[in-house]
Amino acid sequence: MVTLNKLLNVPSATDPDDARRRRLLNILLISIAAMTTLILLAVILVTITGLEEFQMQGLTLPIACLLTLVGIVIIYAINRYWSGQFAGALLLLILIVVSGFTDTPRNVVEGRSLFLFTIPILMASVILLPWASFIVAGLSSLVVSAIALNALQAVPPVPTILGFFSVALVAWLSARSLEDALRDLRILNLELDQRVQDRTRELAAAFSRNQAILEGIADGVIVFDNTGQAIVANPAITSLLEQPADRITGSNIETLIADKMNADDQETLVALLKNRETHHPSIKFGWGDKTLSASVAPVHVASGKEIGTVAVFRDFTREARIDRMKSTFVSIASHELRTPLNAILGYADMLQENVYGPLSEKQSGVLERIVANTGHLLSLVGNLLDQAQIEAGTLTLNTLPLVPSDLVKDVIGVMDVLAQPKGLELTSHVADDLPPTLLGDRRRLQQILINLVGNAIKFTEEGKVHVRTYRADDTHWALEVSDTGRGISKEAQTYIFEPFRQADEPLVREYSGAGLGLSIVKQLTDMMGGRIELESELGRGSTFTIVLPIALPA
Repeated sequence: MVTLNKLLNVPSATDPDDARRRRLLNILLISIAAMTTLILLAVILVTITGLEEFQMQGLTLPIACLLTLVGIVIIYAINRYWSGQFAGALLLLILIVVSGFTDTPRNVVEGRSLFLFTIPILMASVILLPWASFIVAGLSSLVVSAIALNALQAVPPVPTILGFFSVALVAWLSARSLEDALRDLRILNLELDQRVQDRTRELAAAFSRNQAILEGIADGVIVFDNTGQAIVANPAITSLLEQPADRITGSNIETLIADKMNADDQETLVALLKNRETHHPSIKFGWGDKTLSASVAPVHVASGKEIGTVAVFRDFTREARIDRMKSTFVSIASHELRTPLNAILGYADMLQENVYGPLSEKQSGVLERIVANTGHLLSLVGNLLDQAQIEAGTLTLNTLPLVPSDLVKDVIGVMDVLAQPKGLELTSHVADDLPPTLLGDRRRLQQILINLVGNAIKFTEEGKVHVRTYRADDTHWALEVSDTGRGISKEAQTYIFEPFRQADEPLVREYSGAGLGLSIVKQLTDMMGGRIELESELGRGSTFTIVLPIALPA
């Protein structure tokens, strides 16, 4: 890792943005070099065995690979020792030119190789400047237009050119947002450093060091004794909590936060202050029109004896607003991605139905991959949208009467097509003691079951997957999904419900996924007022149980 970091970093770069772009360019170059080397080794192996001969534009593929490696070394040297922008521009220019000669002119202009031009467009905003994506989109349009005019004697494809500039617009917006965020972060860091320096000088000049530190801290500080009463409070806490200092000191935490926070946040903060044996991260909660964060730590004297607890409160309103903006952006982007993906899937389905004529076996195989990958993208976009809506608090439940047996039957019908190719037995059981009709969000409950059953099928190689619904107690009912798969380790069970997390076992990592499925399942369960339980052991399968409160139709 140390050697890799030395290869990736550019010591001569003084500007942080330039250093970041040149490092990204080095990552791309090293990745391309690795893939080219693998291709070269594969071609050499095939050539030795005499299975097939590869040709590319009059040169053998090994020579083309060697030339590519030489070009990468030259661009890497330019990037590391001279100019990152020149090296990036040179790489993009090579990619554009190569994209024009990777296939027949018609496929380049109208067919399967057209997407290659979007790669340098997306890369331009990352390794050069955000607006560079428009220049690369223009160059790509010129290349495609030239091929259309010269090789096909056809009019340049206007929709394709518009598509290039649309991709450039998305790349520009993403790169500019990233650079603005990094610039704001650097400004905040500089301001923070300056504030720390100013505060340090003030503290050094103060007569009472401890009191000066407490009064000079911008964040609010309250010290509680072992009985839970506040004994020290700095001036900043009075403005944060909007309460006078004399009311804060002498009060306990329950009195201070009464009628100011919701019940769940009150319970969490009180538990955070009273449980001193376990380390807790900071928590965030609403306080009027502001968002505050609180961190808690024990206070010890020189002898090591614990004399109380210190709570540090910080105004987190601006950061919370940025988080909401991020969730909103992900939500909007997911919405906008769904339309073209659905269009792609629709046209692919039409091709599969031979609407535009019969397809060859090879074309049908490629089309199946297009449909499968588009479906995977739609699922990923749907998960991202759900996660963004949950984080933004905009996802709502549509509670209506539903029949549990119909819910399970529909899920089994949808998921059985995935279980059959693997030879798995997909079964279900609805207990007799369960009310025939319940209140709930059928769509979200179906989403929960599909996620759980899909995971069970994915990680079960033989045996069965069983779905069971039953009455857990007088006031709760349960949805249970069990399998005979590989199971989940105890360590992984502590984090698999977190967003963008998956079990780290190598056998799990061989399957694709963004790590959002179980997170969404848990968050939807929490929204429904329920809980999720997991019983699993490596090699013995897993059982996920969703316990929900019983709500009956009027």
